[in-house]
Amino acid sequence: MRANKLLAVALTLGLMVLAMSKLLAASHGHNSGAQVIAIPEDNPALEFVGQFINTGTSSHQFGYIARINGLDQVFNNATTKNESTAMFTFFTDATTVHVFVNGPLKIVERTGTTTIYFNPVGGASFTDPNSFQVGTPIVVSDYRQQVVADTTTNPFVTTHLNTITANESFQLSGTEYRLGTRHQSFRTHYLGHAIDPAAPASGWFGGNAVGVDGDND
Repeated sequence: MRANKLLAVALTLGLMVLAMSKLLAASHGHNSGAQVIAIPEDNPALEFVGQFINTGTSSHQFGYIARINGLDQVFNNATTKNESTAMFTFFTDATTVHVFVNGPLKIVERTGTTTIYFNPVGGASFTDPNSFQVGTPIVVSDYRQQVVADTTTNPFVTTHLNTITANESFQLSGTEYRLGTRHQSFRTHYLGHAIDPAAPASGWFGGNAVGVDGDND
């Protein structure tokens, strides 16, 4: 009798382990069928066009991705290619943590979060920064930025390091894709020009990103 009970308990535990294994496999395989768009090292993989608004220690940087290496279609209109037809937009919410002054140069360090959105309908507008947060968040990354600005004529260059903390697959033209992999990092460089901070936008920028070596899954 005791042996039968032990056998029943063992069978029950075995079935529970099997069920949990299937659940974990299904969860891990949620994106397993997606085609991964790599962000390779030393190869410009993403190209950005954007603007920013700085208020106190807060910095909002937003725009669209004009090219994704490995993906042919990033605009929903073959003729008009701008923020209104871009299917991939981004929004960075950052906070200034240090400011250093060296003659006419101002060096600013910021940390924050960057989110890339997929919105096949498009419709973003630089007159409405929130419009760049419409759609499905497909990549979320931690963000650290250094800005070197010339305060005499207002040009600036920036370097950022983004580390992907979450990403989701998306469907485009019948294919499932995933941009990058979790824990992967990429380095971004911008060249831009600042204007009067009291204006609707504090400035414009453009740049690109390359992958850096790191753990990924």
